[in-house]
Amino acid sequence: MISRKSVFRKSVSMVMSAILVLPLTLGLFQAGPDRASAATPESTRFLQLYKQLKDPASGYFSKEGIPYHSVETLMSEAPDYGHLTTSEAYSYWMWLEVLYGHYTGDWGHLESAWDNMEKYIIPVNEGDGKEEQPTMSNYNPNSPATYAAEYSQPDQYPSRLSGQYGGGKDPLDSELKATYGNNQTYLMHWLLDVDNWYGFGNLLNPSHTAAYVNTFQRGEQESVWEAVPHPSQDNQKFGKPNEGFMSLFTKENNAPAQQWRYTNATDADARAVQAMYWAKELGYDNSVYLDKAKKMGDFLRYGMYDKYFQKTGSASNGSPIAGTGKDASLYLMAWYTAWGGGLGQSGNWAWRIGASHAHQGYQNVVAAYALSDQDGGLIPNSPTAGQDWATSLKRQLEFYTWLQSDEGAIAGGATNSWDGAYKAYPSGTSTFYGMAYTGAPVYNDPPSNNWFGMQAWPVERVAELYYILAKKGDTSSEQFKMAKQVTENWIAWSKSYVFANERPVTDAQGYYLDAQGKRILGGKNPKVATTVAKGEFWLPSNLEWSGKPETWSGFANHKGNTNLHVVTKNPGQDAGVLGSYVKALTFFAAGTKAEKGDYSELGKEAKDLSKALLDAAWGYNDGIGITTKEAREDYYRYFTKEVYIPSGWSGKTGQGNTIPGTDATPSDPSKGGNGTYSSYSDIRPNITKDPQWSYLKDKYTTSWNKQTKKWDKGAPEFTYHRFWSQVDMATAYAEYDRLINGSGPTEPTAPKAPANVKANAGDAQVTLTWSKATGADSYTVKRSTTSGGPYTTVATVTDSTYKDTGVVNETSYYYVASATNSLGTSPDSAEVSAKPTAAPIPATGDVIAQYRVGDTNPGDNQIRPLFRIVNKGKEAVDLKNVKLRYYYTVDGDKSQEFHCDYAQLGSSNVQGRFVKLDKAVTGADYYLEISFGAGAGSLAAGENTGDIQIRMNKTDWSNYNESDDFSYDPTKTSYTDWGKAPLYINDKRVWGLEP
Repeated sequence: MISRKSVFRKSVSMVMSAILVLPLTLGLFQAGPDRASAATPESTRFLQLYKQLKDPASGYFSKEGIPYHSVETLMSEAPDYGHLTTSEAYSYWMWLEVLYGHYTGDWGHLESAWDNMEKYIIPVNEGDGKEEQPTMSNYNPNSPATYAAEYSQPDQYPSRLSGQYGGGKDPLDSELKATYGNNQTYLMHWLLDVDNWYGFGNLLNPSHTAAYVNTFQRGEQESVWEAVPHPSQDNQKFGKPNEGFMSLFTKENNAPAQQWRYTNATDADARAVQAMYWAKELGYDNSVYLDKAKKMGDFLRYGMYDKYFQKTGSASNGSPIAGTGKDASLYLMAWYTAWGGGLGQSGNWAWRIGASHAHQGYQNVVAAYALSDQDGGLIPNSPTAGQDWATSLKRQLEFYTWLQSDEGAIAGGATNSWDGAYKAYPSGTSTFYGMAYTGAPVYNDPPSNNWFGMQAWPVERVAELYYILAKKGDTSSEQFKMAKQVTENWIAWSKSYVFANERPVTDAQGYYLDAQGKRILGGKNPKVATTVAKGEFWLPSNLEWSGKPETWSGFANHKGNTNLHVVTKNPGQDAGVLGSYVKALTFFAAGTKAEKGDYSELGKEAKDLSKALLDAAWGYNDGIGITTKEAREDYYRYFTKEVYIPSGWSGKTGQGNTIPGTDATPSDPSKGGNGTYSSYSDIRPNITKDPQWSYLKDKYTTSWNKQTKKWDKGAPEFTYHRFWSQVDMATAYAEYDRLINGSGPTEPTAPKAPANVKANAGDAQVTLTWSKATGADSYTVKRSTTSGGPYTTVATVTDSTYKDTGVVNETSYYYVASATNSLGTSPDSAEVSAKPTAAPIPATGDVIAQYRVGDTNPGDNQIRPLFRIVNKGKEAVDLKNVKLRYYYTVDGDKSQEFHCDYAQLGSSNVQGRFVKLDKAVTGADYYLEISFGAGAGSLAAGENTGDIQIRMNKTDWSNYNESDDFSYDPTKTSYTDWGKAPLYINDKRVWGLEP
């Protein structure tokens, strides 16, 4: 199974004209009455940007509360429509809410953001009974997936599932199952169709508007302009009849099966973990959500593994060796990991792959530190996770050191599978732990390491680690030395090409010029000519690479890369990249002060440049966010025919059209295919209804010159408000304020009201829980029998839970809670209510049921209870009059099947029927009723029936969630009297309890 993704892709030509926007007069945003915001320009601007982002009128969030990739819709980069979203956007949302929590003490927004992420983009059963990885329990870790080669052109697809190289063994599956009870991957799928614009729908959770989709599947040359959007849950309703979309990507002997499949972007999940590390450092202490970050980090280790679990470095001669465990781990963040399985009656299978290509832009040393170091505080629960991440931390730092050019920029990355097909490395290839150097890992249209954003994103994280280690006094370890060296060299290079209140001088091809008008083609300490431009900011957009690094032989032996060079080009005004760049400068500056007690000379330059850039950027705030106009040179590709569809393939999309359509053009034989080409708008006809389509089409008609392939009258210009970009800017103001100004929250104040208060009724008791309030020393619980009060204080506690036993059954109670510290008491929380009810009394008699669990995995696709019926009376019982019930939740109402695998009294004498409850109750919406035929005979006094081993499944083999089932108990591994499996004789309950 092949799966592949790509992230944000910048056009090669992004030289944008500067537009000066008059600064807005913005008032101080008050976070709340009990916490004043810090009175610095940076803190004020952070809170103002936060308000703009969260204001519904701005348009950043959907009706389901999901952040769009962009406010605007006509957009094609990696998300090929603005109202899609990515796991990247979600990870930035976490970071935004962490710093909001830091300033206001209100961490409820962070928890709500994580809840939304878990609900909509982590494809797990989040408690609604909908299984979004329904057959993952069928995964065989000894045979993770079937090999199919990657190719250099989309035209060479579909790729045959040949199995040419047998998969290695997955060493993580068993320990993840043991740790979490199942192997359902707790990672984000990278791409979400927020408003169901494609029209595929959410097959496995139809109550959600947002649907899982994917695009990139066909090799390194497949850009967004050449991809075919398709559903990640493919029941073949769309695509080619009886094949769906899979036959565009892989070729099998038979028609492809119905299936689900997801792909994560490792950098996004790592950024979410990184954000939770900073939340913890800044005072957040809710273990529920910190544990979720640990779990995400646990599963994120799959992003370290070679695509088919081949031994790292073994394919240098073209003959890979299947890995037997951790020897298949790159210990680097590869581009993705993917997993999937079957749908329908024959869907009892699953697969998993890693990725063989590691890009420098995807590494996250802060996440690796948080997940491996005791001081990081987020070591996952699996037994080998902490050590894996410790190895990865060192490996990532070595990776950056190995890839740092002579100038200071970071080169592309490495692959464990040359050309995506485990080909022999070309002679003279530089290697890193046996992996081959590649200047543009994963994609080439445009080359993946040409965009300057792929510098600012990762090095900002290295600068964070430098600061973290310096602050805790670790200034002698190899990790510290590498983090400092990489960051210092990179800052020294990049600052020469970044300007505030000046405009760099360039030529028509985007090369920086010196005072003599000569191109600056690399080298150290260049002197770029500039002109005065008050209020403007400029930073590079693109890079050109030459040479290669030396083969890695360890940090102690590394002498630099005198044969690896970069040419820096195309000054532009990308606000998102600016945000990351400012944070890199800020953390580096703060790190120099933490290390030496005061800013180094370069640290002071970084601090001052940060301030100047932030001040200049604020002038571009248009009331919705910080943005500039972009000239999109690449948008002629909306109209060009370049989406390859193989000959004989025809299918429906979710937007109602048939592809390839009647106006497709023949494909180019030199690219290796036999088929046709369609355009972006042929594949996605709904784009022609976009409000900006007429502008783009008119611009293309009047300005695009098909002969010269130039925009004669200028490229189309768009103003975009990308969510991640705005968060990058907002957090840049906050981090500068926190690290340089030394501010943030003002002096301690009274806590906020407890959030997420919940009341659960029991028998003559009510249990209350709530989220901890920052700064609270104690909590007061108040109760009333009238909604709205007045309330009476019933307890003062120091923990975030209380059990109220002073209540009477069948009476409704209303509760509020407040938080207190030495400076005051919060307002009351939102009211919650509960009505305690007497527990039912189980029937007792001479005939009882004994139970033991047959399968302790609560999340697989079968339920396996084992029973014995015991006659403790003095008379025989005719078994044809006996019935036994097992209560459970169906978790997705489908037809079900009953099996009796073994019964001492004869399997043919045991029958089962499924009964749906008229009204669902806690722990059950169905019961299985087991009865006995006449051949079962009678049960003598003092005897038992012996084993009755039964099993049930849904006909589509989707998973159950037994963890909350009334009759299920995974601790009962040997036969135990079990009152939650009631018995009936002549339809009268004689044993046990109904829910």
